Amino acid sequence: MSPKRAPAPDPETAARQPPPHNLEVERGVLGSILLSGQAALHQAQSIVEVSDFFSEHHRRIWTALVAVAAGARGIDLLTAKDELERRGDLELAGGAAYISSLVDGVPKSTNIEYYARIVKEKAVRRALQARAFMMAGACANGHQLHELQEEAAELYRASMASDPEIRRRCAPTSVLAQEYAASVARGPGRRLHTGFDRIDRAIGGGIAEGEVLTVVKRPQVGGSLFGSQVIVGASHQGEASVFFTLEMMREQAFERAVGQRLGLTRIELEHLAGDGWRGLSELQHQQLEAFGRNVVFVDRAKSGIADLDASMLEATATLGRAPRLAVIDYLGLLSSGAKNLPLYQRVSEAAVDVKSFAKRQRVAVVLIAQAGRDPDLARSEGAARLGLDAARDSGQIEEAADFVVTLWRPELFSQMGPPERREVKGQLHGALVKNRRGPLVDFRLLLDERTLQLRPWNQGGES
Repeated sequence: MSPKRAPAPDPETAARQPPPHNLEVERGVLGSILLSGQAALHQAQSIVEVSDFFSEHHRRIWTALVAVAAGARGIDLLTAKDELERRGDLELAGGAAYISSLVDGVPKSTNIEYYARIVKEKAVRRALQARAFMMAGACANGHQLHELQEEAAELYRASMASDPEIRRRCAPTSVLAQEYAASVARGPGRRLHTGFDRIDRAIGGGIAEGEVLTVVKRPQVGGSLFGSQVIVGASHQGEASVFFTLEMMREQAFERAVGQRLGLTRIELEHLAGDGWRGLSELQHQQLEAFGRNVVFVDRAKSGIADLDASMLEATATLGRAPRLAVIDYLGLLSSGAKNLPLYQRVSEAAVDVKSFAKRQRVAVVLIAQAGRDPDLARSEGAARLGLDAARDSGQIEEAADFVVTLWRPELFSQMGPPERREVKGQLHGALVKNRRGPLVDFRLLLDERTLQLRPWNQGGES
């Protein structure tokens, strides 16, 4: 269900409002290019063109930057001002001081694509608004109904054609053939292993780009540990990854993941960190350095999908390559923008947003989600088996996921006696309850409460 929108203003009020635009974001695009040069310009050119800028100043500056790049000159403040002066446009573009001010307050040059998409969106809205006003005039001036219907259809076609994201989704067969050949050339690495053998075998070797594996669990069961263990495994394979920790601070998420990677307790990590990590063995130093090269932690509480998109650009710049895995912990803290809807619908909107994010970023996603309320005491405490209904009852989590895993820990049952609790201590049970590519399986892991590592359960060879 789509989020409720504010009521549209009446036509007269709408006509008096300024056309959609965001001058600060336009400045962000130009400032990012001036800071980062031709690479940033190429990123922006894949999304916007000169006519997308609302400000005449900005259109002239953009044209000058494109000309500088075409002349094989490096883009910076000096070459931009020189080109504008050569064209006689320096004062018409706001003057030398205005050009210099464009680089002030640009948060991250790596946000160029995020800024450019906003500029494009505003341009599309302006174009739609202009055509809609023309349609309103045609309706009032007695045009034939079939003419109005054709104008409405043309308005829709124009909006679709002007959206680069829609053009990418509606790729012709020739483009898809090239993309498929490129993905095959990448070989087995195109699927990302979770590190849990029974899951990987069941889903055909791992999670592919654009796919979402959702982990549904109760509080205290170990969903975050599951997500960080996947990150640890991906790092060990040399894969670039991002851990979005929307609940914990990134230092806490880092502590957990590094403890899992090095097999150390929190107390041991604190001692080693306090000593500048000098107590690590040579192998542990290598493992920690490799982990740092491959993993970025982002703690953006109450983030929306646009925030995650921006963070992916920053992660790409930090790691020097695009991440192949994103772990999001957790769904309930991901803002969908549908603030006035009930929780069930907000979670549903956010789950759909995550699926779109995975496809748009071409990244495998592990999404941690809380199960909804349950009248059964054992299930509500996270101690009894959860089925696919736990995902269905928590919003449209199932529909938006390619795979759904549920987790539970029998020892969390409050009415269990000490002998029974000792018997199941450390056991983390799980089930793959949705699988687009194969069978449903159960699995069992052993939680090491000292290092927080999840290890294969030795009895019966399960993992």
